[in-house]
Amino acid sequence: MYRYILISLILFNNIVYSQIETHLLNGEWVKVKNRMVDGSKNLSESFSSSKFLMWKISNKKICMDSDPVNSIEETCLDFDLVKNLIRTSSESGYEINKLTTDTLIVIQKIKGINENDKLEKLWFVKSTIIRNNYLNKHKSDSILIANEHFTPTLNKKFITEIHKQFLKKSNYPNFDLIGNLVFFPKEEKIEVEINNSNDKNVIENNEEISYIVRTIEKSYGNWNLNDFKNFNKIYIPFIIKSESYKFKGGSHKGTPIFFFLENVNDIDKIYGIKMEDLRASGVNFQNGIMAYQNKEYEKAIFLFMKSFQIDNRNIDALYNSASIYSILNDKIKMCDCLKKLKDLEQTEGTRQYNENCLN
Repeated sequence: MYRYILISLILFNNIVYSQIETHLLNGEWVKVKNRMVDGSKNLSESFSSSKFLMWKISNKKICMDSDPVNSIEETCLDFDLVKNLIRTSSESGYEINKLTTDTLIVIQKIKGINENDKLEKLWFVKSTIIRNNYLNKHKSDSILIANEHFTPTLNKKFITEIHKQFLKKSNYPNFDLIGNLVFFPKEEKIEVEINNSNDKNVIENNEEISYIVRTIEKSYGNWNLNDFKNFNKIYIPFIIKSESYKFKGGSHKGTPIFFFLENVNDIDKIYGIKMEDLRASGVNFQNGIMAYQNKEYEKAIFLFMKSFQIDNRNIDALYNSASIYSILNDKIKMCDCLKKLKDLEQTEGTRQYNENCLN
């Protein structure tokens, strides 16, 4: 009835291949959709200012770019095309589900993982299609608010210069700067619009803020604005978070910039779960397995739910809790777990909830 995902023993599965026209694979591909293979929401995809992903494929090399503004940020991998499998290592790759001149759909393949809610399915279209659609959509506009799929790009990080300057200070500044980069392509200039100028920390760091503004306004020549010269103004929302703090075993100083963000509270979501929390969730999950094997059902539920509370991407903890509640004939609490899975847009959890909890 319900599943326990306790130990994975499945090997890299054999794939039924079809003929791929390899010349169609080369080019720039932009991700437009991402779900799990069974249709569930991908909970491992971190909240991001963009959720942007571009694949640049050529000569058996795939470069993955997840930063829509900094065009120099890429991770490149060599691959072998084995029939319809883009094999990036001996244990992982992407099965080509569909490939045409303008569409690429792939399914993630990882040795030892075969569950359809553990593997991603990604939809891509050629970057030229995205670009042309936006150009056509905004062809009559004079003002544009950029987004991750249609934005000026930067070939040199001005934020590095700012960080180096702040490191020279006796006290590294702490503040959040919220605003917009405003481009004037016809005048070939860029200005900084600050939205939280009345914030106490911004006022107290006026010298540092002025340095940031001057540095950004000098960066115009490092921006690619080829697609934006017909606009009078282009806005890119940003947050700069300058911070210095100590933690056990070390300290941190940094001034990262986050494009397409307007709420400081969203910054933590970009990074996802902390490593120590990930470990803690895993320990509780494994202890839950041992408690279940010892038929300590209440303890197992407690540990599984604690694992989920620490890392709410760990849907296996919810499935296992629902299964144990089923053993205990506690339909109300079983359905509470299944409702959480339904709310997380998990296909199997939704099916079980509809079949068992709506009567």
